[in-house]
Amino acid sequence: MGVSGKTSKVSAVVAALCIVIYIGAIAFGTLQIVKNIGERRNLAETEFQDLTDTASSSAVILGFMSEPYQQTIRDFLAASKTLLGAIISASGNEYAFERESGRGIVWAGTSPRLKIGPGLLDKSLPLRIDGQRYVNIYVVYSYLDYGFLLMVLRNILLAVLAALAIAFITLLVEMIRKNRGIYYRSAAPGAEVKVKQAGPKPAPGIKPSAKFSAAPAPAKEQSEKEQSKAPLPELELPPEDEEAETRNPQGLFTTRGNVGWEAYLHDRLSSELHRCASSEQDLVFLVMEFKVLRSISDSQYRQFAGEAVSFFTMRDLIFEMGENGISIIIPGADLEHGISRAEEFRSRISARLPETFEGRSSLCGGLSSRSGRLIEADRLMLEASRALEKALEDPVSPIVAFKSDPEKYRDFIKAKG
Repeated sequence: MGVSGKTSKVSAVVAALCIVIYIGAIAFGTLQIVKNIGERRNLAETEFQDLTDTASSSAVILGFMSEPYQQTIRDFLAASKTLLGAIISASGNEYAFERESGRGIVWAGTSPRLKIGPGLLDKSLPLRIDGQRYVNIYVVYSYLDYGFLLMVLRNILLAVLAALAIAFITLLVEMIRKNRGIYYRSAAPGAEVKVKQAGPKPAPGIKPSAKFSAAPAPAKEQSEKEQSKAPLPELELPPEDEEAETRNPQGLFTTRGNVGWEAYLHDRLSSELHRCASSEQDLVFLVMEFKVLRSISDSQYRQFAGEAVSFFTMRDLIFEMGENGISIIIPGADLEHGISRAEEFRSRISARLPETFEGRSSLCGGLSSRSGRLIEADRLMLEASRALEKALEDPVSPIVAFKSDPEKYRDFIKAKG
């Protein structure tokens, strides 16, 4: 299993864990709130019963609605945890008491009324005082403890933030691992590419195209003793001049266009094809070249490559191709999308670099896509190269796409097997 398969499994596990944390935090918080509401309802019933007992006994001892009697009712409400206000009605008179002004009582003229609203209820109970007078006591109480509610909401928020932090850290680790996997072969191509390999291996019955000649791989650092024992590669050494030195891969990106070396294209395209196949994504490979210009200056090419990086945004998926060409890997795109992107980039070059290229040359492009096939990099490069050759020869269509034939592709796979 590749790196992409492992990271996709890790992502699925972390996503499931985050969902469980979200649901668990909300469910636990809801249960806490419901439980607290039930407890406060029971407490309100108990405090209401205590209030009636206090009102009855105080009326006998202190006298009904005397100043000490009223102060006793006010002190009881001030010490209560749930009761907000009370109305005592006797002989057509109503007396209002509140724990906090405006919390439990509203006035209709000179008549007090209990304030009914969200979280508030009213109750009444007839009370016999001195065996002669019947007194009704109405109370209003809150069954929501807002301090407790804020604490539960804060705990839910902390749990959600913790889950988001886990998801972010996992995403960051996956990006780092993916980048390491992407650049590993590019950082040390000599460990994977044989020195004798001259270029991509063509499919049976098709002549190879000269568009993708592989540059020599960078040699490893060896001691003088190891170099003397190592056999010489069967390649003609390049001329020892400054231009040849700039064509040899040194680092990830070229000194001429600040994009990928052409020698790295095959390995990177192979890894991207494998990744897209494992995640069932499509992929487009695009090659572009100027029709008339066979050689352009370094400054002109640097402008052209810079526009390509700005338009396609991923520098590590763009590579030099010959003297005036460029190749681009576009993962997650189908053939139609690739054609549209190529046309847009061609228009961008004509608009932004008119003095450099417009009127002297025409930018052409050839492209091919994976199209659900388990295709090798050599084959995809060859298809795009042949499409580019058609575009360079066609005076009308500057962008040509290679559309695969499923029947011919199956025959090709059978013949190859």
